[in-house]
Amino acid sequence: MMAQHRFFWLSIFLIASNLDAQVGNRDYDFDSQPNRIEDYRARSNLSNSYNRSSSLRRSDRGLVESDMGMQRPVKTKKSGFAYHVGFDTKLYYTDNVNSVPDDSSFHIPAGIWENAFRNQFILGTFDLGGASFMPQLGINYSHFHHFGDDFFDSTDIDFGALGINFSGVFQFSGGWSIKPDLAYSSTLTKGDVTYSQFSPSLALGKSFSMGSAKSFIEWSLGYHMTDARDQPITDKLDRVETSLLWAIIVPLGNFELSPLARLAYTDYSNQSRSDVSVNLGLQLAYSFTDWLSIKVYSNFTGKNSDKADYDFSRFDLGAGASLKASF
Repeated sequence: MMAQHRFFWLSIFLIASNLDAQVGNRDYDFDSQPNRIEDYRARSNLSNSYNRSSSLRRSDRGLVESDMGMQRPVKTKKSGFAYHVGFDTKLYYTDNVNSVPDDSSFHIPAGIWENAFRNQFILGTFDLGGASFMPQLGINYSHFHHFGDDFFDSTDIDFGALGINFSGVFQFSGGWSIKPDLAYSSTLTKGDVTYSQFSPSLALGKSFSMGSAKSFIEWSLGYHMTDARDQPITDKLDRVETSLLWAIIVPLGNFELSPLARLAYTDYSNQSRSDVSVNLGLQLAYSFTDWLSIKVYSNFTGKNSDKADYDFSRFDLGAGASLKASF
């Protein structure tokens, strides 16, 4: 149980590096796209598949009970190494594809077909004498195809999003964890990078068990150094962002219900602007096997800025399927 508790936290913190791997609005303001919620949900399954992996049997991990009441590794060179690969495909409707104000002429609905390929490398589990440390490397790519409006017939806005991050989880007793992270993300249109950002961040969180359900709360602080290459001011979106994230995962037989909420405050370094953003999501997934599941979900995103031109709301509703494996 304690091993599952710790590896659940591993999956939780992997989301921090991808919360800003977003796509979509008129000025590449990537922090508005609810794709961050789907990134978390995809990684929330990592803990279960990590513990089920035949290459990480209990005898190989060499885990023992520590004085702190948590399991810690004693064979650091052999324990904890794993590779998790996943493919997600989803089809969804959004009422505001460009994430713009309601009175904008670009406030249009659309259908989006998104395909995501995710790779997560767990680079060992190390005993620090009072905590466990798990470094991870993530390499992820998503492609977005838009359809459903004449605007998309005449405008090529299909694009891809690449994310690379290196992070580590310091796991302490009582469910507390600290995660430093270095992340790079970019948007590619016809193979050219049109937007990129480098983001160091730090997250502090705590997990809770409520019967068979697991919940967590996380506070994070990060700085985003940006390069919007087709904009007059390429670093206009440099910003400091702090956020509070809460989620719960409720197993219901082969079903899994996962509501999630995030509140963020953003202050921009190169413009007189600050935003408050809210993300709300609800997903119901059904697992046929350990490696195949289907899902239906909804996401809401709202932003209130001290510059009215950046206020908007957006609602997404869709369904999808996931394939995953761990080695």
